[in-house]
Amino acid sequence: MRYLAKKAIQNKDKIIVILIMIVLVIIKQGLLYHFPIIGYLEAGEDDALMVELAENILQGKWLGEYSYHTLVKGPTFPMFLAFCKYMGWSYMATVTALYSISCVVFMIAIRKIIKNKYIFLGMFAILLFNPIMYAQEVIQRVYRNALIPPFVLFITGSFFAIYLRREETIWQSIPWVIIASISLSLFYYTREDSIWIMPFILFMIMVTIITLIMQYKHHIRKICPKIIILAIPVISLSLFGNWIAHKNEMYYGLKTTNVLSHSNFSHAMKAIYAVKPNIQIDYVTVPNEKMERMAQVSETFAYVKPQVSMVASLLEGVDRNPGDGEIEDGWFFWALRIGLAQCGIKTLEGEQEIYQKITDELNDAMEQGLLERQSTMPSALMPPWRKGNSIKLIKTIGKMVIYISTYDSLSIANTNPTNVYIPEEYAIAKKFEDITGDTLVFAQDAVNLEGNPVSELKTQQDYIDSVQIQNDILNNLIKVYSIMGIILGIIGVIGYINLTIRLIRRNKI
Repeated sequence: MRYLAKKAIQNKDKIIVILIMIVLVIIKQGLLYHFPIIGYLEAGEDDALMVELAENILQGKWLGEYSYHTLVKGPTFPMFLAFCKYMGWSYMATVTALYSISCVVFMIAIRKIIKNKYIFLGMFAILLFNPIMYAQEVIQRVYRNALIPPFVLFITGSFFAIYLRREETIWQSIPWVIIASISLSLFYYTREDSIWIMPFILFMIMVTIITLIMQYKHHIRKICPKIIILAIPVISLSLFGNWIAHKNEMYYGLKTTNVLSHSNFSHAMKAIYAVKPNIQIDYVTVPNEKMERMAQVSETFAYVKPQVSMVASLLEGVDRNPGDGEIEDGWFFWALRIGLAQCGIKTLEGEQEIYQKITDELNDAMEQGLLERQSTMPSALMPPWRKGNSIKLIKTIGKMVIYISTYDSLSIANTNPTNVYIPEEYAIAKKFEDITGDTLVFAQDAVNLEGNPVSELKTQQDYIDSVQIQNDILNNLIKVYSIMGIILGIIGVIGYINLTIRLIRRNKI
């Protein structure tokens, strides 16, 4: 006991820091306790799709019966939802806890370079109470964006830790390698654009290897195991991707992780984008006149075009869609996929055949000079680069920095209603609640399966009142962050530069 008491006295500051961190995590968890989710029941390609896929996973059917949207989005989030349901955990509570754990992991990862306990705790508190992780459009939605912040902290923190602990024994690096492997694999298959994290991963691996070689250039054998384990996260990512592709092959007959990037659909999109339009419309790469010309040289595209045009007309006015039946780039691939399904092609095999024919026919037409070819981007889903896009990109980056640093449009709500007008929508709403273990707030005119007012309306106001204090505190926190955002952003940039300089000086890179 005397020994333990002595150790406690010696590590008093560390114990105090740990206790404060635990208290802050409990406070954060309490502020979001029993908060309602928001049910976008009509989002059949987004929120409702995630719930549907999670239900299929729980029933042992992988992602369920194939449809045009089954393999369009990564499986990580529905797997996460299914896991929460299987464990009996609330979705809101679990996401909040996951983010809190990621903040703890990140701060432990960089503790070697932040000696001052007050700065350490300040950084932790700022991370922990970041409004993005209690904004209604991120965490209250039952959607995959809620997993991105914690995964990013796990990934960056673990790779920083591997670098900072490269001089320690290999066994001290193994836990960080495991965290990096799991978080990178899950993150990468959460969204389809996750490749943006790879330059950071490759850079950290390269810098760590170079630093090790420079420090131990006369003892290369000593560092070989440390260099080898750096490949484990990338190998794990590959293995996880192969597992997903194998599951898809078993259920749907195509070995792919996602039809947007590895299928005949992606080839068809690339061929369609390669056809040069005769008119230029902002954000529209496939205008009506271009579709007309493609239909004249591609019998298969002509077969699909009427349905694609019909879907396009339904999307008028959405986002930047200019009207007149034209469809903005971000929506075109949905119009094509939905249009093909409405033609009666609802199997993956049938899709693959049609998309291959479209690809071949359009490429043949361009080779014969019947259609003019234009340069395309590496990704099949990225529209061709246009003149003036560089200036637009710079302006957009500037707007993005201001948007992020001011926490614009962020809020949390305990009264955001879920509209249920027909019994079928009520069934979907109850599925949201069942899968997540959380509560929906219904609009006052919502109806149940019998077409009567939902029974929840009788006690709903009591529920709303029960989380009103939490709601007010969190929205006031957002106001504080919005005021301090730009200042904190500047401090963050200065801190990042300072951190980089200190690392370079310390290790003489």
